[in-house]
Parts: sequence; structure tokens; C-alpha cells
Amino acid sequence: MRGFVIGVDGGGTKTEAVVVDSEGRILGRGHGGASNPYLVGWTNTMAEIRTAVINAASDAGINVTQAAAITLALAGVDRPAERKTLWRLAHVAWPQIPVRVENDALAALVGGAGTKYGIVVIAGTGMIAYGVNSEGTEARAGGWGRHVDRGSAYAIGIEAIRAVLAGVDGTGMATCLTDSLLKHLGMITAEDLLPWVHEHADQTEKIAKLAPLVIACAQDGDTVAADILAQGADALAHAAWTVARHLNLDKGPFPIVLTGGLLHNHPFFWNVVTQAIQTRLPSTTPTPPAHSAAVGAAYLAWEYIGHTIVLEHSMPPEGERVWATEQPNVLTRHLDMRTPLEIVGLMHVEDKRAVHTIHPALPTIAAAVEAIVPRMLRGGRLIYIGAGTPGRLGIVDASECPPTFGVSPERVTGIIAGGKEALFSAQEGAEDDEPAGRQDIASLGIGELDTVVGLSASGRTPYLIGALQEARARGALTIAIVCNAQTPMDSEAELVIHLPVGPEVIAGSTRLKAGTAQKLVLNMLSTAVMVHMGKVYDNLMVDVQPANQKLRTRAQRILATACGIDEEAAREALERSNWNVKVALVSTLLECSPEEARTRLQEANGHVRVALQPSQEQTRP
Repeated sequence: MRGFVIGVDGGGTKTEAVVVDSEGRILGRGHGGASNPYLVGWTNTMAEIRTAVINAASDAGINVTQAAAITLALAGVDRPAERKTLWRLAHVAWPQIPVRVENDALAALVGGAGTKYGIVVIAGTGMIAYGVNSEGTEARAGGWGRHVDRGSAYAIGIEAIRAVLAGVDGTGMATCLTDSLLKHLGMITAEDLLPWVHEHADQTEKIAKLAPLVIACAQDGDTVAADILAQGADALAHAAWTVARHLNLDKGPFPIVLTGGLLHNHPFFWNVVTQAIQTRLPSTTPTPPAHSAAVGAAYLAWEYIGHTIVLEHSMPPEGERVWATEQPNVLTRHLDMRTPLEIVGLMHVEDKRAVHTIHPALPTIAAAVEAIVPRMLRGGRLIYIGAGTPGRLGIVDASECPPTFGVSPERVTGIIAGGKEALFSAQEGAEDDEPAGRQDIASLGIGELDTVVGLSASGRTPYLIGALQEARARGALTIAIVCNAQTPMDSEAELVIHLPVGPEVIAGSTRLKAGTAQKLVLNMLSTAVMVHMGKVYDNLMVDVQPANQKLRTRAQRILATACGIDEEAAREALERSNWNVKVALVSTLLECSPEEARTRLQEANGHVRVALQPSQEQTRP
């Protein structure tokens, strides 16, 4: 066996080659320029690889042609056609040497984690999240190119340009990025950016070099820069979570490596990304790479010819878990030193992040609606229960259902730990009373047609755990809405809606982002349930209870819109129908008496659209 191999890692900024012997010792290193074929073309790709290899061989004092194997691990080399092209070019350069071609992400994982197991997140000029599980299954997210990927230096640089130009024309906020970019580019006015963008639109590296300016402005509390940075960090974290989920790694500890120039050279961004990842994957501790991707490529070269070398790397020790909703937020440090505009700006940034956490939960929210509706149609109830802010939010949503959808208050109701007093004055100890949660559920006579929705920011509130256990024992459908991942409440509910909002603007103040996200989900649950119960026709509130002048005016407007009549005619129809909007609507459109309309609605179980069908076609929903 020859005594050394060569590993090459190449991307959108640089190329590195290393010479490694059979004991894993690095004998030499060499560097070249960018070698992503989609950025520089195949001719330049191979030229930069050769430059790096020659430099590494010179540093090691060896002859390249004596290498036992070479692995070329490059960004932009994913598909079989690309790998075949690179292999052919390498075979021309080194016809006697076995050549392995891989994507740079695999080499980065092996070099970073010391093994072909775990996940690597690369954020440099481009980005990718890539992982391998213990069965050898691979998964990836991102790595599709600069115009598509989010979280890369290029993507952040493009967003910075957009933000500056939006500030200039008034469609966006003023930002310190304007002065920062102009100074960096040697310009006087923001209008000078336009020709620069057109001139350098295809020069990825120049745009990517704007990313550090965004990081610096975000660290100083600039709202626009913080927003761009938060979006980038969340994109990387979501990519890592997606890969973990595909590989069934999302429930336990595993190696996760963060690498790439954007992360390696900017500790502030590293911290923001790490916090975003741990919000979604709390059992992991992201680490910097133990070795470079080029060393990982050398490992793969030895593996290619049947030899294994050991790359040292250790998993970080597991410490006591600090729940994401309780941690200090990296982006909002020094909040007490910020201006009012900076404070409300950062709050707005964090609220947007909270809203985005709902998107991955939409299938579970929809499943909850589908499970609730048939129970409600058979006479069941929807019960919200929580402690503190979540309890109050449940009561607010429940209290809006009777006037909006015409249901009785008993059908949709809310319970708060500590009782009515807790609505107006915090009862902090009430959330720790698990027996009280059981008792509050038992006192309602909960049964199998009922749905109990437990709301908790932390996902570990004893009062809620007791309540869900009691509800489940009684046969009710149980749903949990929590704002952390991997919580004790996960095992207490049939459906768990995870909203991993992460650290609050003020550490631990879950009335903020967590409350915002939970209220939005409650809106979705109650609204979608009521729509499927026939409380809405088209997108109109046809079960509104016109109990005051404002609501009577609204009822007239709804009927006029639904029937295509003027509001005076709508008022007359409502008066004939005793101000029942559904009855007035059906009687107007079918030109029948209110009595007949009422009968048709009863046969249609309250669904206006069904009641409007010819009698022989009516089916109960």
C-alpha cells in the first residue's frame, strides 16, 4: 500500500488539499481558488484543484503520482452526470491514481464529526445541511444554488442590498446597512448600488462579502439587519431539523457540526444559528469541526481503497437542559441600552420568527380540526385549559365563539389554573398543582365526545399534565399546544402541536412570542372547526348574533353581500326572519318562506350551502 492519499475540498470561495498518511497524520496542505463548477466552469474548477494539489504535494515533499488515492469533494457536484464529468477530468490529470468523487458535504461531515454519522451544516458562500444515520441513510436540505438557498453569505448579501434600496425608496425602514454598504463599496449615494448590482450580479463572492456587514449591524441592534440575520439563521436551523427528521435523529443526541466561513469567522452569527438549532433539536450541541473537510476527503480516499484511519472527535458532554423559552436571546442582548425604535423593532423581528414556526405545524393543526369536528357535530365540547398567559388566551378564544359563530358558551369554553381570579391577577403557584388539573377536568364531566386542548409554553406544566391525563382517561380527544420541542406533555396528548418559538425578547417572558404563536393557532382551530360545522357560508359570518347595532349592521352587510341585494332589502329580509342571518339568506336565495328556510337548514344540519341544494340532493354533512 502506498503511504499517503490526497483529499480535496472545494467550494465557491476556495479549494484546499491535504496529504494524509495511513496513520491519519497530515503531511502537507495546499490551497487554490474557487472550484464550484457552477460558478467558475469545469476548466477553472480543474485548474484550481490541480493548483491546490500541487501546493499540498510541495508542502509535504511528495510526488503526486505516488498517491494511493485521491478524493475530490466539491460543492456543485451532486448528480451522477456532474460526478462523472469531474472523474473524467481527474482521470486525465492522474490516470494511474484511483479517484473518488463526492459532494463537499460528506467530506465536511466526516472531517467535522470524525465519522460518517450525524449532520453537518455548511454556511459559506453557499449552504447545505447534510446527514447520515447509523443505517447509512443519507439526507440533505439546501445546496441547490445561490439563487435558491437561504442562510448563505450570498443570500444574506442579496437581502442587504434589497433592504438598503427599500430604505431609499421608502418601502422599507432606514437602516445602518446603508452607510455600511456604501462605505464598504466606496460609494457616495445608495443610487450608486444599482449599476454595481447589475455589473456584479454574477460575481457571487463579491455579494457574499456583504454578509459580514449585516452581522455587524445586527449585533448593534439594527432592526433590518437583525431581521435578515434571523431569517438566515432560522433557514439553516430548519434545514438541520428537516435532515434530522428524515433520518429519525430528531429525538436524541447526535453529532452536529457547523462549518463554513460565515459561521467559522463570525461568532455572533454562530451563536444565533446554534440557538436556532437547539430550539428545534434540544438534545444536540452544535460543535465546530474537529478537522477540515479536506481531511474528511482524505479519510474517504483511504476508505475507497479499503483502509480505515481514525479521526479523533468527541461528543460534547450533556448538561442540564435549559428550555429554549427560558434562555436569553442572542439577538436581543443589551436590550436595556436600546432606543425605543430598536426595542420595538427587535420585538417585531422575533414576532415574525414566532409566526414562521407555525408553518411546519400546519398538518398537525389540520389533523386536530379533522378530529374535533365529528365530535362537535355529535354534541361534544371544545375545552381549552392552561395556566397563566396560555390559560387567558384559551378563555379569550372561547369567549369569542358565541358571538362570532352562534354556539352556546358551554360548547367552547376555557379553564385557567387558579380559577377566575387568575384572569386578573397572576396565581403563579397554580400551575404546579397537578391534582387541581385533574379535578378541573373531572368537574366538567368530560367524556369521549369532548376535546381538551392543553396550552403550555414550556410543555412541562404539572397542572396541564394532570388535566391531560384525566381527560385521556375519560376517553376525550387530547391536544397539546407547546412552544418547546421534546417536552413532557408530548406523551400526554394524542396530538401535539409544536411551536418552537425559541428564546423570548426578554428571557422567560412567554407572554410574548409564545403567546402570539399560541393565539394564532387557537384562531385556526376554532375558525376551521366552526367552518366545517356550517357556521360560515363562503367566507361570511352567517351565524353572527346581531345583539347590538354594530352587529345588526354587520348582519345586513353580510346578507346583502351573500344575496346580491341592497342593505335595505337585507334589513327587511332579516326582520322577516327574526334576525337570523342563515334563515334570511336561504329564504332570499330560494325565494321561500322563513319557515321553509328554517326547515331546510335543520335538515342540512345548519350548512347553508347544503340547504340551498334542491331537496332531493340534500345530504346531511
